[in-house]
Amino acid sequence: MNFKTLLLIIIAAMFAWGFQSCSNQSNAEENHKTDLTVSVQTVKMTNQPELLSFSGKIEAETHSNLSTRIMGQIAKIYVEPGQKVSKDQLLVQIKDQDIQAKKSQVKANMIKAEAAFNNAKKDFDRYTILFKQKSASQKEMDDITTHYNVAKAELEAVKQMEAEVNEMLRYTAIKAPYAGVIAKKYMNEGDLASPGMPLVAIEKPGEYKVMARIPETEIFKIKKNDPVKVKISALNKIIDGEITEVNPSALYTGNQFEAKVILKPSTEQKEKIFSGMYANVILEKGGMPSVLIPADVLVKKGQLVGVYTVSQMGTAMLRWVRTGKTSGDMVEILSGLSEGEQYIVSYQGKIWDGAKLSISN
Repeated sequence: MNFKTLLLIIIAAMFAWGFQSCSNQSNAEENHKTDLTVSVQTVKMTNQPELLSFSGKIEAETHSNLSTRIMGQIAKIYVEPGQKVSKDQLLVQIKDQDIQAKKSQVKANMIKAEAAFNNAKKDFDRYTILFKQKSASQKEMDDITTHYNVAKAELEAVKQMEAEVNEMLRYTAIKAPYAGVIAKKYMNEGDLASPGMPLVAIEKPGEYKVMARIPETEIFKIKKNDPVKVKISALNKIIDGEITEVNPSALYTGNQFEAKVILKPSTEQKEKIFSGMYANVILEKGGMPSVLIPADVLVKKGQLVGVYTVSQMGTAMLRWVRTGKTSGDMVEILSGLSEGEQYIVSYQGKIWDGAKLSISN
């Protein structure tokens, strides 16, 4: 390549660069002259209540694990989970042949004891009359009285045995303590039931609660009888509720404090609520001045969050902010915006940092 050719290339490159620079400068000047029509709002401090949120699961207010006081093989289970039952309906039958045999023995002993008592009473009544007539000695009266008291005590003992056998039989036939729904079946036919071991679980539908988990930093803010809102995720519904119990100790609840919330659903809502559903308890407490702006005006770039404001020169200025809690479609601004400043809520076309603004009413 000779010197003339190299010189021509350099001149052409410089000419192209100069043309591009002029073009960019012209575009920038054109953009600067263009007014971007926007709508703005003024930052205001508002007194917003503090929103506390706690998670939990829905449970039946009345829930019972039914068990037995005797040991025996399960003969029959008459229900399945989800089945509706009425009060005193037979749910589980435990084999009771040995108890029935004992009952027969007690019945035979009862016949003997009653006969012995009746004879002893007749003798006692007769000797009482004779003693008053001085036709019987004191020793005879003492002997017959002793015989009468022994017969009476033996009859009472047999009656107690009968009551015990009947109570044992009652625990071989497990019945529903109230009308409800079978929540769980713990055992199957043929299994060996033991005292205190749950057989089936029953719960009363329509009455529900939420056992909310409370952080230790917020337990002091929770009070009995506080009204709350309970959001059930599965239904996408918000139901009224009330805090009825607050456990001030976390020693026996896995180092988490608990609050009991009773739900107050409508008749229609009751039919759609089931135990085990996830719930979020929302409690409004007090209030403090804060800045809230619509969440959709925020601009996100990576980990940064900002909002376009109106500068003193009347241009768009991207201001980085720090956000707090979200309430509906509004978000709390912890820092980055001050009361009285204007921020852009809508615009036509494309917005950029430094754009000249035309503010619409």
